[in-house]
Amino acid sequence: MRLQIPAMILCGALAASAWPAPAEISVKDYCEATLKASEVAELEWKDRISVAQSHQGTAKALDIKLRALDVAYGGLRNQLYAHYGTTFQDYLRFGASHQSAIKLYLEQNVGVSGTMNDVSARIQSLRRQMESLMAARQVPETRK
Repeated sequence: MRLQIPAMILCGALAASAWPAPAEISVKDYCEATLKASEVAELEWKDRISVAQSHQGTAKALDIKLRALDVAYGGLRNQLYAHYGTTFQDYLRFGASHQSAIKLYLEQNVGVSGTMNDVSARIQSLRRQMESLMAARQVPETRK
């Protein structure tokens, strides 16, 4: 499964970046990683919708295509977290143990917070769109 152009550009930018991996992620880096991961998720949902809309085969074949997207975007997410010198599990631990510092950072950086909220809203909309598409595929054909 091929990733869409924006995902490939993001992946290339992360790989080509000259930033050294920090020894420990900072709150700012955590928020940056969260935003970039959200942008990757948005691209993934757009790709999932595109695949679901264009798929003409069986449900099993569609599932295989969607799993391939999961794998491709999972690798992209792993690269993203590695870029920040962390893993997804450590990222989650950091978020859980630094909630007040993250909240304070976002209160002081309303632009970052607003962008995160905007991306989150777009992702939720895309998820609902995908749920609708998948539900429509499961409704048996009633016309003859």
